[in-house]
Amino acid sequence: MDNRNRIVDFIVCFPGRDDDEISKALQITPRQTVNQICRALAKAGLLERRSNATGKLANYPLGTIPVQSPLSKVAKPTRSPDATADWFWEGNVTTTVASFLREQGWAIISQADTSKKERGVDIHATRIRRELMIEVKGYPSRGYRDPNRSGEKKPTNPSVQAQHWYAHAFLKALRMQSAYPTAQVAIALPDFPRYRTLFRETASALQRLGVITMFVAESGQVDTIGLKPFSRRGRFSILNRPAHRAIDSVTR
Repeated sequence: MDNRNRIVDFIVCFPGRDDDEISKALQITPRQTVNQICRALAKAGLLERRSNATGKLANYPLGTIPVQSPLSKVAKPTRSPDATADWFWEGNVTTTVASFLREQGWAIISQADTSKKERGVDIHATRIRRELMIEVKGYPSRGYRDPNRSGEKKPTNPSVQAQHWYAHAFLKALRMQSAYPTAQVAIALPDFPRYRTLFRETASALQRLGVITMFVAESGQVDTIGLKPFSRRGRFSILNRPAHRAIDSVTR
């Protein structure tokens, strides 16, 4: 299929896209090629070029546009992909950690609703006059939740984006330490190799700062680093041995 037909088919399935979006989605370079084809289609009366909701010049199909590609027969997405189905979605990680803590005898004071993008502490737990504040992060997905961009892949590699999310969690932990000086602070992450690597690179700093790290596996298992289980006397403390060796699976 030549570029003209590919562009025609894409515009029919996804109206309102600008030339840059079409170029990225179809991987047609240079971008000027898309611009020339779209202007020619508009001149022929097959599509309309006008501003979309973002103010950019976009392409809209007209009733006379010919469609021959099989892609045009595929149903258009009517809603965003369900990110909540991914086990590593932040909301699912939060729920798993909260359930784990309850099993260990913690009382959950508050739990943020990720689907509503609630701000503040993701999990606030307490046990035997001890408080635990947890910042939770998910793992970046490859696709967009926006239905207008369904089928497209994000230009940023998830591994790169994960580093930004990890850094944000680190900063949030420090802020929580300042806001809640008597509480223990933790970061909870889905158990991906990228997050494990970033942890190893920052483990000694996390230990010195007294920040606990929790890794949540797809199976629901939670590994904690830096959190010593309660003893029979109800004591709670940070492990003193080197952080890169202090990987403990809390007894369930």
